[in-house]
Amino acid sequence: MRRNELTNSAVDNNADVNNTATPTLTDEQKQSIVTAMKIAYYKDFYRRGIITADQLEQLLAMQPSAPTSQTDNAA
Repeated sequence: MRRNELTNSAVDNNADVNNTATPTLTDEQKQSIVTAMKIAYYKDFYRRGIITADQLEQLLAMQPSAPTSQTDNAA
């Protein structure tokens, strides 16, 4: 039993040391992630031939902080 008590106390001590708080993102960070994911999807659609270069440019232009031209880097 003594060994089990030591193990349990070590686990309790480690729980006190480890910070298990959930990280939080600001609204700006969340929006940046969503925008980056949309751009990645649009580029993939272009790479697969689902949309044209003009359509890709239009979709990228609608994004809040989209770079001016991504068709060269889409592949």
